[in-house]
Amino acid sequence: MAQNWPVGEVFGSETELLARYGVSRAVFREAVRLVENQQVARMRRGPGGGLVVTEPTVDAIIDASVLYFHRVDARLDEVFEARLALEQLVAGLASQRLNESGLVHLRALVDFEATGEAKDHRALHTLLASVTGNPALELFVDILNRVTLLYFSNTKALTTATLDESARAHARIADAVISGDDGLARRRMRTHLEAEASFLRRRRSTRQVLDASVAMAGPAGNKGAERVARSIFRETVAQGLEPGTLLGSETELTEQYEVSRAVFREAVRILEHHQIATMRRGPGGGLFVAPPSAAAVTDVVAIFLARCGVDVRHLTEVRIGVELALIDLLVDRISKERAGHLRSALRAEAESEDTFASAAHDLHATIASLAGNRALELVELVLIRLTRLHQVERNPRARRKIKPEVYRAHKAIVDAIIERDRELARYRMRRHLTAVATHLA
Repeated sequence: MAQNWPVGEVFGSETELLARYGVSRAVFREAVRLVENQQVARMRRGPGGGLVVTEPTVDAIIDASVLYFHRVDARLDEVFEARLALEQLVAGLASQRLNESGLVHLRALVDFEATGEAKDHRALHTLLASVTGNPALELFVDILNRVTLLYFSNTKALTTATLDESARAHARIADAVISGDDGLARRRMRTHLEAEASFLRRRRSTRQVLDASVAMAGPAGNKGAERVARSIFRETVAQGLEPGTLLGSETELTEQYEVSRAVFREAVRILEHHQIATMRRGPGGGLFVAPPSAAAVTDVVAIFLARCGVDVRHLTEVRIGVELALIDLLVDRISKERAGHLRSALRAEAESEDTFASAAHDLHATIASLAGNRALELVELVLIRLTRLHQVERNPRARRKIKPEVYRAHKAIVDAIIERDRELARYRMRRHLTAVATHLA
């Protein structure tokens, strides 16, 4: 990151990097496997080889997101709730930021859709996200649009009449964006997405949760380790194994899948990276099913967006939209149990010795978890991860100075949520995030 992510350059040979970091060959190779899983770099053998800088791809992010959504049983309704929050924000921002080039492209797309020849019916959503100039919004809109299609298997249900209505809705949204009416653009986007959600719910081929066949369904490539990892995952899903279930010892599983110990251990690293299974050493050890975690997704998305140059302004824009949506959901769903969790997070923050970076974000992560939407929670966890990366660069003294201010803001937000005062909670959250952004800028 410090070198501005020079993709394709050799970061160093194994010998050079062993000397630079002062570690054993075994430790170094484990580190290489980790950065390869996160698509930060890969080891190239032979003359001119070494650790070559790479970058995560959107397809890798989609694969990781789909796998996570499958494991937590994220529902289609949750994906649409997340899309409503993000794409209404996109429509409003696009209305304010549309330039002449964007206007030309938007008109051309609407005219093309009107011919009935368009094949990519997500193109308008993608174009509007690009008009905002916010790489985080562009990525999240792309992910959620593509994931939506995986809940729906019968493309024949997309009749000419259905596609024509979608094209007309797109034209109405585009008209509002071009006229600079951000409120109208947001309303028309909401109407369009609600109509799309209603259409999909009525189809017999639509699933509310992702089918196991779409999770980890990408090409396995030439590596035996990837094939073994996918086989173990599919068998885990097929048998409905719960977290903590023993899959087998290393000896048993290498024999079962007829692979070497080296190939099996590489498969284990893939499974551990995606939080599917974890290896325990020693007596009673073996490969155990792991509880779902968003860590693999948040890491690869944070790396991708860091590579895209996402900054504090971008993060704040998206966080405000996402966290206001989370507050809306949590106010509707608040209970004594959820209120207790909020107060516990506040107490932990007050008692923490941390100057700011970890404890201050636990309240935001708690709100995301309690709101009951796994898609929005995943987006929020990525935003928290990125914000922490920016905070690492800040002066620790400055972070200590704002800790009391942040705690007071958090307490005020929690009080409003528990009192079900939606408007006040939203006002306080917006003001808080804006204030935090000024400290990070």
